[in-house]
Amino acid sequence: MRKGISVTIESDPQAVLDAVRTNPPDLLIVEDSLSGMTGTQFLSEFLTIDWTTSAILICDEDEEVVHQRTEGLGILGAIRTVDDAQRLDVLIDRFLEMRTFSRPTAAQTSTDGS
Repeated sequence: MRKGISVTIESDPQAVLDAVRTNPPDLLIVEDSLSGMTGTQFLSEFLTIDWTTSAILICDEDEEVVHQRTEGLGILGAIRTVDDAQRLDVLIDRFLEMRTFSRPTAAQTSTDGS
């Protein structure tokens, strides 16, 4: 668990796509080279199932190149390796900040009529 986020690791992209139909995650961390498809292809397919999930792409490309290639796929950003803890922390903090702002407050969900 990192920063209160539980992690499930799955190496089969099709298994992930099947699982998210019933239980979509809040955040995906996806390698760009998967078994049978690229990370970009996976994210494109994933978006047809659940467009609310954020993603981080692991790839060895310049951030601007990744942005251009993945525009519209809902990724927060990219890291070059899974061991890039500093960059991963930045992206996870961005995700947590976005999630905090997107959740309604108790006052917004109040049903007492006031």
